[in-house]
Amino acid sequence: MTKPDRRVVIGGVAALGAVVVAGIGYEASHLIGKHYPPTPYDDLLALLPDREAAKAVGTAFLKDHPDFTAKAAAAVLRKHIGKQKLDAVLQREIASGALTEAGHWVVPQTLAGLCALAAKT
Repeated sequence: MTKPDRRVVIGGVAALGAVVVAGIGYEASHLIGKHYPPTPYDDLLALLPDREAAKAVGTAFLKDHPDFTAKAAAAVLRKHIGKQKLDAVLQREIASGALTEAGHWVVPQTLAGLCALAAKT
């Protein structure tokens, strides 16, 4: 029986180490990141970069709009945003003046709707 080549052993150990480090990094990102319970609006809420900040804006918006219903708003938002990038939709709303007040913030209407969804969930 021949001994394995030293370079093969070192390469195998290095590859195994890389796999272990990648696995630890992947799992750590799941443990460290904020997790929310699943909702029917996750496709829309995933567009928000900071869901906690969005909840604050959404709570302020809901105080002035008590008739807001999440299901109806989600349907309108999905149709309005479609396959577009959110920043393009928001920039277009800012340019056209489609803004609303949420507490002391003046925000595009789509963003207000997304924030209100975040506050409702």
